[in-house]
Amino acid sequence: MRSVPFLSTLSCLSPNWHRLAIVLVAIVLTLPCLVSGIPVDGDAVAHVQFQHHFSEQFWEGDLYPRWLMNSNKGYGSPIFLVQYPLPYWTTALIRPLARVRPGPTREARELGLFCFLALAVAGLAARFWLSKRFGPLAATAGAIVYIVLPYILATELYRGAEIGQLSAAVCMPLALAVCDSLRPTFRSVSALGIVLALLVMSNLISFVLFLPLMMGYAIACIETAHISLRRCIVSLGFSLSIGLGIAGAYLLPLVVYRPLLDLSALAFYLPGVELSHNFSFLRGTSLTKPLIAGAVSSTAIIIGIAAGYVWKAPKDVARASMLLVLGSGATMMVPGLGLMLIRASGLTATNFEVRDYFPEKMLATALSTMALGVISYCSLSEGVRRWKDRALYIAACGSFVLMLPWSAFVWKAIPQLGTAIQFPHRFGAILSLAVAGLFAAAIESGLRRRSNREGVRRLTFITVAALLVIASGIVTWRADWCWVRGLRPRAAYPYDESRDVDGMYRTYVSRNSVAAFAALLGTTPNTYSVERTPVVRGGTKLVQGQGELNLLNRGPRKVVMSYVASGTSVMRMAQLYSPLWKTVLDQKSAGLGPRSSDQGLLEVPLVPGRHDLELLFEVGWPERYGVILSVASLVVVAAGVALQLLSNDRTRQMMLGWLRPAK
Repeated sequence: MRSVPFLSTLSCLSPNWHRLAIVLVAIVLTLPCLVSGIPVDGDAVAHVQFQHHFSEQFWEGDLYPRWLMNSNKGYGSPIFLVQYPLPYWTTALIRPLARVRPGPTREARELGLFCFLALAVAGLAARFWLSKRFGPLAATAGAIVYIVLPYILATELYRGAEIGQLSAAVCMPLALAVCDSLRPTFRSVSALGIVLALLVMSNLISFVLFLPLMMGYAIACIETAHISLRRCIVSLGFSLSIGLGIAGAYLLPLVVYRPLLDLSALAFYLPGVELSHNFSFLRGTSLTKPLIAGAVSSTAIIIGIAAGYVWKAPKDVARASMLLVLGSGATMMVPGLGLMLIRASGLTATNFEVRDYFPEKMLATALSTMALGVISYCSLSEGVRRWKDRALYIAACGSFVLMLPWSAFVWKAIPQLGTAIQFPHRFGAILSLAVAGLFAAAIESGLRRRSNREGVRRLTFITVAALLVIASGIVTWRADWCWVRGLRPRAAYPYDESRDVDGMYRTYVSRNSVAAFAALLGTTPNTYSVERTPVVRGGTKLVQGQGELNLLNRGPRKVVMSYVASGTSVMRMAQLYSPLWKTVLDQKSAGLGPRSSDQGLLEVPLVPGRHDLELLFEVGWPERYGVILSVASLVVVAAGVALQLLSNDRTRQMMLGWLRPAK
């Protein structure tokens, strides 16, 4: 301890100073988001457009917008039948607190605040989890590494602007923290259930990928929790039931109406969306790019350092597995081998130009992060390793291998799973979480031995390895350039109504009509470019017969109009057709059912005469019962926790003291 007095001083600081350090790091990392808004790359355009319509309808009283009335240049979008809602709810609630001036960049700046909050709270959540196992310094170091690792910072934030996965990055360490102290009590089970519900509503795919790690980690916690395996599994089952119940308002409509969206249409129309193009591999032609050549070189150095470190470790099964995992990743640095494996698996491996060299960058990121995990795990002696560390190591290895073309045979064998996951690189979030936990364990191990030279040497080596991995990832994704660019004036993405096109329209417009509907939007199904075309708001016209139309009211889910028609007539409305649109004639009898035009718009055959007509977007019983399920689950949780608190002797005596009349 005397050999490193600075570390002793840091360890003795108040926990609030450690939390403040994490928040300050998050401020520095997301300073462009605070200044200019959400990074302009990746999915930023889609999120800004979604947030514009979501916030607009939310503050007009539509608490859960399912149909974005003014999306797609006024033609509407049903995307929130399946899109995760939590990040958009959070950002909408930020509005009265942030007081951003109304304007084209309002939503971009509000989403920038969300990005800062997500990264800061993710770091605090990670520290909360790690502090249950390690000292304050190791917990803080692991939390900072978690939010600075390349996949979280560079890929999810600056390259992809993936707000759903950033939100999930908050929930995952919280879930592991509850698992660390999971008990078969209503309070503990409910806490985990609430966290799982938030994770489901943050990003359902992240929840599915995280579930095996959470269950394995919870079972590993039996070692220190002193509960039986049966009680642990039962507690997990109850927590999962509570979580799914609370998320029922989102999940039930999703399960019922998910078939209305054809995700395979994205791969059909757009190049590069196929599963096979999102593995981590290296192509020979990419080595001509200086950035990729540098990334491959730095990754090779990190792998060499990790392999040498592992080779000097005692011979055991763990060492063999580490070398095997590193070797499986290193082989993907052989140009063309990854594509060869993809073709051998039977997956489509069409050659196309990837301007941002995503597979190569992701390979460098995943391989260097895995190397840090291997170094961290290897630095733990066999006597120090706990089952929790083994669970994290296994999760890291499994996530890493599933990102490589070696796993293409698995994805081909289970095509439904591949379609649901969409992108294997999503496992990078699990890999980052597991490696951050292993890194904290290694730091704790070094701190316990910091009074001797070997402990200080290992501590220094692990820290330098982490800095090397982080710096390499930031440069590889040019997050440094994105950071500087975000500080420039007018760097925020402005919402442009004339280019407001939901790229997912290909999934919910029938393939017979998608080309014609795209032409209305000023684009084509095979491109991302959008022309500036006029915005349509509530237009109606007769496309057959004669008569007069009068639009009385237009809301997100209800359109009221009156008409006079002679003979057989058909009205076309400037709203996209969906099977969930229903008609009510004169508020008494159902009118003729809506249908789709050749352009995918809503058409309604009109009954002759003078009538009032209502068009209703009815989510129906899935929404109704989903809300009931969510409310009932929350009531059960609140009642159960209250009863448990009342059963506590100290709480009961306190309550009796409050109720006793004063003398």
